[in-house]
Amino acid sequence: MIDPECDKNVFQLWKEQGEKLPFKVIRWTWSANRAFVVERIEIGNWPYGNAWGRPILNGVAGPQEKLSCAGSYQWKVVD
Repeated sequence: MIDPECDKNVFQLWKEQGEKLPFKVIRWTWSANRAFVVERIEIGNWPYGNAWGRPILNGVAGPQEKLSCAGSYQWKVVD
Protein backbone atom coordinates (compact mmCIF):
# COMPACT_ATOMS: atom_id res chain seq x y z
CA MET A 1 0.00 0.00 0.00
CA ILE A 2 1.35 3.42 -0.91
CA ASP A 3 1.82 5.79 2.03
CA PRO A 4 0.83 9.29 0.83
CA GLU A 5 3.13 10.84 3.45
CA CYS A 6 6.17 9.31 1.72
CA ASP A 7 6.48 12.08 -0.83
CA LYS A 8 9.97 13.55 -0.41
CA ASN A 9 13.50 12.42 -1.01
CA VAL A 10 16.01 11.90 1.81
CA PHE A 11 17.84 15.16 1.04
CA GLN A 12 14.68 17.24 1.28
CA LEU A 13 13.88 15.57 4.62
CA TRP A 14 17.40 16.31 5.87
CA LYS A 15 16.94 19.98 4.94
CA GLU A 16 13.55 20.07 6.73
CA GLN A 17 15.21 18.58 9.84
CA GLY A 18 17.58 21.57 9.93
CA GLU A 19 20.38 19.52 8.32
CA LYS A 20 20.77 17.62 11.60
CA LEU A 21 21.99 14.05 11.69
CA PRO A 22 21.13 11.33 12.44
CA PHE A 23 17.47 10.90 11.53
CA LYS A 24 15.36 7.86 10.74
CA VAL A 25 13.43 7.34 7.51
CA ILE A 26 11.21 4.74 5.92
CA ARG A 27 10.29 4.15 2.29
CA TRP A 28 6.68 3.75 1.22
CA THR A 29 7.26 0.11 0.17
CA TRP A 30 8.82 -0.96 3.47
CA SER A 31 7.08 -2.91 6.21
CA ALA A 32 6.67 -1.46 9.71
CA ASN A 33 9.68 -3.41 11.06
CA ARG A 34 12.16 -1.79 8.66
CA ALA A 35 13.81 1.66 8.70
CA PHE A 36 17.09 3.41 7.90
CA VAL A 37 19.08 5.78 10.13
CA VAL A 38 20.74 8.43 7.97
CA GLU A 39 24.14 9.33 9.45
CA ARG A 40 25.92 11.14 6.60
CA ILE A 41 24.75 13.24 3.66
CA GLU A 42 26.77 14.33 0.65
CA ILE A 43 24.94 16.75 -1.64
CA GLY A 44 25.67 16.61 -5.35
CA ASN A 45 23.27 18.62 -7.49
CA TRP A 46 20.48 19.78 -5.15
CA PRO A 47 18.18 18.05 -4.20
CA TYR A 48 20.22 14.93 -4.93
CA GLY A 49 23.38 13.32 -3.63
CA ASN A 50 24.43 10.34 -1.52
CA ALA A 51 23.27 9.23 1.90
CA TRP A 52 24.91 6.73 4.25
CA GLY A 53 23.71 5.17 7.45
CA ARG A 54 22.47 1.96 9.00
CA PRO A 55 19.53 -0.19 8.00
CA ILE A 56 17.31 -1.30 10.87
CA LEU A 57 15.36 -4.53 10.72
CA ASN A 58 13.27 -5.69 13.68
CA GLY A 59 14.98 -3.10 15.88
CA VAL A 60 18.52 -4.30 15.07
CA ALA A 61 20.91 -1.94 13.29
CA GLY A 62 23.11 -3.33 10.55
CA PRO A 63 26.50 -2.14 9.31
CA GLN A 64 26.84 1.29 7.71
CA GLU A 65 26.03 1.36 4.00
CA LYS A 66 25.07 3.70 1.19
CA LEU A 67 21.30 4.14 0.93
CA SER A 68 20.05 3.26 -2.52
CA CYS A 69 17.18 5.31 -3.97
CA ALA A 70 17.74 8.18 -1.52
CA GLY A 71 16.86 10.61 -4.32
CA SER A 72 13.47 9.05 -5.02
CA TYR A 73 10.38 10.84 -3.71
CA GLN A 74 9.24 7.89 -1.59
CA TRP A 75 10.49 8.67 1.93
CA LYS A 76 9.31 10.14 5.24
CA VAL A 77 10.88 10.74 8.65
CA VAL A 78 9.81 8.50 11.54
CA ASP A 79 10.58 8.50 15.28
